[in-house]
Amino acid sequence: MAVTYLVGESATEKGKLLYHALTPLLIVVSLGSVLYTFGLVIYRLYFHPLAKYPGPFWARISNWYSVYHAAIGDRHLQTYWAHQKYGKFVRIAPNLVTINDPAAIKDIYGVNQNVRKSVFYEASIAHNGFQNIFSARDREIHARKRRILAPAFTEANLSSMERYILPHIDEFFHAASGEERCSALRNCWAADLGKWGNYLTFDVMGDLVFGKDFGMLRGDESRDLPNVIDAAVHRQLLNGCSHFMLRWNLDKLLFPDIVRRGRQLLVYAKKQVQLRKNADQNRKDFFSYITNAENKDGTKAYAESREVFAEARGLIVGGSDTTATQLAANFFYLTNNPPALKRLVEEIRSTFNSADEIRLGKSLDSCRYLHAVINETIRLSPSLPGVLPREVLKGGLTAVGEHFPAGVELSVPIYAVHHFSDVFFDPHMFIPERWLPEYTSEDAVKRCHDALTPFSYGSRQCIGRRLAVIELYLVLAQAVWKYDIEYVSGGKDDRFPQNPEVVEYKLLDHLAAGRSGPVIRFTSRE
Repeated sequence: MAVTYLVGESATEKGKLLYHALTPLLIVVSLGSVLYTFGLVIYRLYFHPLAKYPGPFWARISNWYSVYHAAIGDRHLQTYWAHQKYGKFVRIAPNLVTINDPAAIKDIYGVNQNVRKSVFYEASIAHNGFQNIFSARDREIHARKRRILAPAFTEANLSSMERYILPHIDEFFHAASGEERCSALRNCWAADLGKWGNYLTFDVMGDLVFGKDFGMLRGDESRDLPNVIDAAVHRQLLNGCSHFMLRWNLDKLLFPDIVRRGRQLLVYAKKQVQLRKNADQNRKDFFSYITNAENKDGTKAYAESREVFAEARGLIVGGSDTTATQLAANFFYLTNNPPALKRLVEEIRSTFNSADEIRLGKSLDSCRYLHAVINETIRLSPSLPGVLPREVLKGGLTAVGEHFPAGVELSVPIYAVHHFSDVFFDPHMFIPERWLPEYTSEDAVKRCHDALTPFSYGSRQCIGRRLAVIELYLVLAQAVWKYDIEYVSGGKDDRFPQNPEVVEYKLLDHLAAGRSGPVIRFTSRE
């Protein structure tokens, strides 16, 4: 007993000594942390190069403001509302100013401007294990990748791929018609375009990239892939908003479900790459341009498997998820605006004698109202609604008359500039006529196009933008030729209580937009 008592007493004494030894250190560390944080706040508010620019208080002192709004999916709206309150220049993060002015698009994103992609894109590189055409920050690396992939996205090559796209569109209408039949009519059915749009665009992109669709329209197990992609890009946005969170892997602690689901995308991309390697080597799809590409010295351009996986991941996301958003949004706006739908129906049905005639070419190009509808939908509900930041390089940059020093980040907020009232009258209203000069003027239409930036701008403009538009042309034209369509439910944005007249398609800013609905009723004309 005595020995036990002495041992216990000795341990207690050691604990007390350790406590007394560490207490001053803990006090110093705690005090130092408080003083550092206080000093950082003072610096960011009063001495930072961007200190003069207004913005929400918490946004000016901490990146966690952006992380919070990225987490709940309304960062694009918060940025838009901040510009309504503070004006053209808004500081939405300690080192980031957004400029809500169409003139800033060329100043920031134009060719040879003194900027590069910011540290925001390091999250994508970290998650992929390699840079792809979207995330590459180095200009030479991006130029090399674009040179390799550009031939795959020429007008002639995309037109030749129509033969792969059309069967998927036919299967889309056939498969979606089985989701919910109208009880009274055999030729009437309803479908959630938020889901079925995903299935269509992913199957198309699977076919074009890997030579084999993902089987989503048929109901294969891959139907969860859109949710996996949403998580992957959402994780990229969260980590991009806070490099501190990326560096210390805090997303695994704060957003474990998003991280778990998002990790599955690279696994899926690797699987598809391997399947494609074992398939027909003579097929001319996007993947063939990657695997057959050579550098100027004759060596393989994509020598590392990790780089191939990263590029495949980028093509899956960029070519399917963003197009699915536009498909669902177009059906939403058309069915919520009967006069616009009526005019589009008249244009398509008077241009084509049958759905089989709807092909790429002069007749489809002549459907100007169809083009206007798609432009107006992209304006109201861009697939990437947030910000794509650029880091100013040595020597600084002047944007819309303001000079910014090296090291700061700039961006044009896409959703906000698409609702810029000096260019777009009634900016929250769906008005396709604003894109037709006979209803406004040539100058007004040009100003609209100059302010439209859904695919970025300049040398970093999305390489697959034309493919997305082709899919939209074909699906919408066939839909309104074959069916009478009407809105049933879902998709309406409920975040405009101050303006109940606003009827916009609800987007969640997850970098690429998250979405749900709408449910649309289709009644066959035949």
